Amino acid sequence: MDKYRIRVELLTEAVFGSGNSIPGVVDLEIVHDEYGLPFMKGKTFKGNFREAMGDIVNLIGIEKYSGMMENLLGKENNGLNAWSCIKFSDCMLSENIRNLISYEVKIGELSESEIKEALTDIRSFTSIEDDGSYREGSLRNIRVLKKGLVFYVDLYVYRSLSEDELGLMATTCRYLRHIGTMRNRGKGEVKCSFLVFEDGIYKDMTDFYMNRFLEGVK
Repeated sequence: MDKYRIRVELLTEAVFGSGNSIPGVVDLEIVHDEYGLPFMKGKTFKGNFREAMGDIVNLIGIEKYSGMMENLLGKENNGLNAWSCIKFSDCMLSENIRNLISYEVKIGELSESEIKEALTDIRSFTSIEDDGSYREGSLRNIRVLKKGLVFYVDLYVYRSLSEDELGLMATTCRYLRHIGTMRNRGKGEVKCSFLVFEDGIYKDMTDFYMNRFLEGVK
């Protein structure tokens, strides 16, 4: 089975919102594990990825490429032929970093709260009325991930991908520019790369497959 991975670099602060709050601290908390390490659920990331691929398919030709998109990502809320579609892991920090930090937490050298404080900041946001005035009672404190963090999504598929499929995946990675909550307020800008496991390492093959794919589209 071939191995693929998506590298996700945060170019701005991002919000991987959990929908939960901590009274007196934040009105919107991020998704994190028991060690305080942030992550985005695979289903959520796949939704962002599907949206980006849909934009590309609409641009280059629905009739030809919509079937390819379904083969790669499946139909939403449809489990048929799921075995042939790509499975997305959670979007997480590198395994080495996770192992190191979780060990330090287990032996008591670090705490969950210290990890969150090191990797995140808290920002305050307000809503604005049509006349430009501050909307009373709209102040919200939101935890954001610091820019510069790098996350990874492992991709699992139990068949060989065609060159066109690899090209569409790579092109979608390059096109996907925002993930998470508050994308319309400047949060969650990312640079994504498509990595292929070759010769014992993951290699960035984004431009290679994207350029060959787009040349074929022309």
